[in-house]
Amino acid sequence: MITMLTQAQDVMKRMVITVRPHMPVDAAAALLVAHGVTSAPVVTAEGMLRGMVSEVDLLRAQPPPDTPRSTPESTATAADVMTPRPVTVRPTDDLADVAAVLLDRGVRAVPVVDGERLVGIVSRRDILTSIARQRPARARRDTPAAASAS
Repeated sequence: MITMLTQAQDVMKRMVITVRPHMPVDAAAALLVAHGVTSAPVVTAEGMLRGMVSEVDLLRAQPPPDTPRSTPESTATAADVMTPRPVTVRPTDDLADVAAVLLDRGVRAVPVVDGERLVGIVSRRDILTSIARQRPARARRDTPAAASAS
């Protein structure tokens, strides 16, 4: 599967879209949508990981569609709907192990932490990108898509 010994820190994104625990769910949802991500770590001002909030968490927090518009907005926060103590990996964890965590836990991304401090995030897409870059150039040329493009 993964041919090189690659670690999480080799493919993780260091610039992470994060949510603060006190952020209203509507604002958190808007943030995820604006940045095209499906989940985000919930961190303190000091960068300490407290949870993960996903599209599913935020959708569940929305009022039913038939709720009258005159109803005040929800006061729920990211801390109210997040998954506390999410599965995490360390920067030096082998990328094959990170891939196994993503698959076994059914999550799309996993925070990378040093102690409790968030230092990055690795998604399934990051791992696939790494694998694709490691493939020999010949294998890429021999793919059906490359053959039909000629």
